[in-house]
Amino acid sequence: MEATKLFNHHHSFHLRNHSKDPEKLQLFSTVPLFSKNISFIKKSSLSSNSQTHFTSLNFHENPSLKPQNKDGFSSNKLIMEFSEQGLFEDVIRVYVRMLRNGFQVQDFKFFPCVIKSFGGLSDVKSSRQIHGHVLKLGFLADVYVVNALLGMYFKCGEIKDAVQVFEKMGERDLVSWNSMISGFYQSKDYLGSLMIFSLMTKEHGLFPNRVGCLSAVSSCASIKSLILGREIHGFVLKNGLENDEFLVSGLIEMYMKCGDVRNAEHVFNSIVNKESVRVNTVIWNVMIMGYVSNECLSKAQELFVEMLELEIEPDSSTLVAALVLCTQLLDLSLGKQIHRLILAFGLENDTRIQTALIEMYFKCCYPESALKIFRRSHSDNLVMWGAVISNSAQNDFPFRALELFCNFMSKYGFPDSQMLLAVLRSCSSLALKAKGMEIHCLAVKTGCVSDFYVGSSLVDMYGKCGDIESAQNIFSRLRFRDLVAWNALICGYSQNEWVDEALAAFCDMQREGIRPNSVTTACILSVCGHLSVRILCKEVHCFLIRQGWNSNVLVSNSLIAAYAKCGDINYSWIIFENMHERNQVSWNTIISALGMHGDMDKMFASFVKMQHAGMKPDLVTFTSLLSACSHAGRVDMGCNFFQSMVEEYKLQPQVEHYTCMVDLLGRAGHLSQAYDLVMDMPCEPDDRIWGSLLGSCRSHGDEKLAKVVANHLFELDATSIGYRVLLSNLLEDLGKANEVVKVRSGIKDMGLKKQPGCSWIEIDNDIHVFVAGDCSHHQLEEIYPVIDSLTLELKQAGYVPHLPLTTLLLDEPV
Repeated sequence: MEATKLFNHHHSFHLRNHSKDPEKLQLFSTVPLFSKNISFIKKSSLSSNSQTHFTSLNFHENPSLKPQNKDGFSSNKLIMEFSEQGLFEDVIRVYVRMLRNGFQVQDFKFFPCVIKSFGGLSDVKSSRQIHGHVLKLGFLADVYVVNALLGMYFKCGEIKDAVQVFEKMGERDLVSWNSMISGFYQSKDYLGSLMIFSLMTKEHGLFPNRVGCLSAVSSCASIKSLILGREIHGFVLKNGLENDEFLVSGLIEMYMKCGDVRNAEHVFNSIVNKESVRVNTVIWNVMIMGYVSNECLSKAQELFVEMLELEIEPDSSTLVAALVLCTQLLDLSLGKQIHRLILAFGLENDTRIQTALIEMYFKCCYPESALKIFRRSHSDNLVMWGAVISNSAQNDFPFRALELFCNFMSKYGFPDSQMLLAVLRSCSSLALKAKGMEIHCLAVKTGCVSDFYVGSSLVDMYGKCGDIESAQNIFSRLRFRDLVAWNALICGYSQNEWVDEALAAFCDMQREGIRPNSVTTACILSVCGHLSVRILCKEVHCFLIRQGWNSNVLVSNSLIAAYAKCGDINYSWIIFENMHERNQVSWNTIISALGMHGDMDKMFASFVKMQHAGMKPDLVTFTSLLSACSHAGRVDMGCNFFQSMVEEYKLQPQVEHYTCMVDLLGRAGHLSQAYDLVMDMPCEPDDRIWGSLLGSCRSHGDEKLAKVVANHLFELDATSIGYRVLLSNLLEDLGKANEVVKVRSGIKDMGLKKQPGCSWIEIDNDIHVFVAGDCSHHQLEEIYPVIDSLTLELKQAGYVPHLPLTTLLLDEPV
């Protein structure tokens, strides 16, 4: 850091003797003499369609010997006026003309304006040329010229050059120091800015003006340094600058960003009654936005209303702050009132306001109004496009987000990293791997792939699409792995049932010093549920209690599901009953858990309570209800729920709901109705729904329908051994030996092998795994006698096992 070097060596440059004699002046000894041929950017401001080009200038060996330009006075005036108006190209054009015409350089007083113009163009090469030019002419003894060079280099982003100029200054005034403080701040070297401020006040006994103080205060705000900010506030009060409007707004912003709302209010209240300051809209804007950022939403709303009551006209920043307030409050009614106010002030075409309106309407679940504003704007603003695409992705409109992204690409070209994050989210939610790979290639082309947020999103996308190998590959290449990246990997493992890898990653993450959050633990609890290992579930539960997360809604929902899958429905119910806050997922989870364990009465009672709590049942709710009815054989109740979902709640049934209904009818023996329901589905049936019907055909011995269903299944998935074995077993039950041979021969010819059945049980915190045909269990000699004893008791009780009518090919592996 250049400021640190300057701070550490301040005594050397403070005590250095500088010659006042221009002939003996040895400044910038390291700066090379520049070529006599110097190129300056030339662009006329008189035409909006003018093209920037370069003109080559020949500086005279000694311009002071040339005759004075007759138009010297008017040229000087033009340089000053163009500089004040920010027409930097025109300043340089006039100066070039003066050089060509010749003028007495010792009388030229506008070098600071010319140097400022080069800084305004942010052209480092040309800026160094003008530096060499004034060096050769001997003007570096002029503090005004050197101050202008400081500002020029900071505007060009050349901090090292600015520090070098400052170190070699023969004379420094307040402007020199303030330029350094402001320059470091504008270069986002906030600590550097504060170091220079400290060096100026403590080591050199100088007092910065309001510009320097404002830069120092803003630096404190940027790094959220409340202690340093208070020190500078004290300095401002001591030097009588507390009534400066710019400093007041800077101090308020600093306190708000540091979270010190009380001191921000103190600063605001100390000046708000002064008539000259009261009408300053900026101060009100900073205060309102500060309240919003510190979640003091009611105070922000009250202050906005007070501002309007005092007839202080809001500007675009005020209205943007008010819209952000509405977004935080999710108050659509207030947002619409602000929208009418915007129309009344004629600010509806302001891009910032349009973007804030879009954000507000999306967050308040009014996307059509947001899209209407977007379409009317015809804007090419990247932030606005990003807001629309991101909010579409976040508000369950992933297809729309992808469509908007394609429109942006066709019109404006490459996106930024924020836009890529939004479309990757859409690809994740839709599991569109091919589209996700396209976005991955685009991220590589634009260089955004090095952004660790984009990298984490790629890990998430590949995990959601089932490509764990690619997710691992992206993750291993991340230069920085934060909690988001680890969560993406662990959730990918969990969702794809890579349980061992998920648990290993969870341990690795903690070994790297990354603390898990509620999302991490929700994924790990999902793994526990998949494994049905209760002891592991309890370990995670204890960890959550120690972390104080047991009251977190997401965590509680995950615990309910995990305990239910581990067979402990009582613990699931206790957690649900103790929840202080319940959302839609909470109710769906407990309804599903109760249905899974066959507690129908409690499940239906919970469904009624859910409605009384103001929660509207969704598609997930009805999936749980229909599945429970299916397993309990409640045909009439299941049909009523299906009808209610469509007619009362206006929900469009999905494949999973039809699967539940087919299973419900099939288990009850209504095979024809189940088949008709499949054929009349508005959506395409998948292998699960046909598989459910095939299982029902076996249960009820319907060979004819089974063959029809099997044909549909094999069209969808010809390599599925499970359904072929199911058909073989059905035929075997019916004594169709020849057809059994045909089906099993087909399985052999296709090279298909059935995975052996596997089950496990947890006893005294130990997991006992059993695989079909495996005789490796250490308690085998104790287990089989118990099985034989139970089998004998079953027979004595009158149980007759359902055996196939033929035992053909029993010994042949399938």
